[in-house]
Amino acid sequence: MTASDIPLTTGQADNGGEGMRFLGYTVYDGLINWDLSSASTASELVPGLATSWSVDKADTTKWTFKLREGVKFHDGSDFTADAVVWNLDKLLKNDAPQFDPRQSAQGRSRIPSVGSYKVVDTYTVEVTTKTPTRRCPISSPGS
Repeated sequence: MTASDIPLTTGQADNGGEGMRFLGYTVYDGLINWDLSSASTASELVPGLATSWSVDKADTTKWTFKLREGVKFHDGSDFTADAVVWNLDKLLKNDAPQFDPRQSAQGRSRIPSVGSYKVVDTYTVEVTTKTPTRRCPISSPGS
C-alpha cells in the first residue's frame, strides 16, 4: 500500500482496503463500527453514529437506525437523518446532484445489500435491503 499519493477531496480514503485500514477506520466514524480493541477475539459491531439499530420482525429487509444526537460535521452542520440519506445518495443514486462516480466506485461495493433508504424523522433512518439479511447492511467501510 502506498499512503503517499494525493487523497481524494471527497472525504474517502482512496488506497483500497489498506487505505481504509490505516486511514478510514481511524478518521471516519460509521453508523456502526467494528470493535477493534482486541487482537485475540473476534470483532463485534458496536454503536457509532447510530446509537441503536433493529430489524423489523414483520419484514426482515427493513432496518431502523437511531442516530446519535448532537453530532456536528467539521463545518459545524448537524448530523441528521437527512445527512445520512444525502451521503447514501452520493454513493448509490447516479442522478443525485452530489453523486460522485469515483467515490461510488469504491463505496458502492461495500454496501451491496442496500436497496433503498429513507428519513423517518430527524434522528431515524430506515434502510431496506434487497433480500433478508442477518448481517447489518451498513457498518464501517470494509465490513
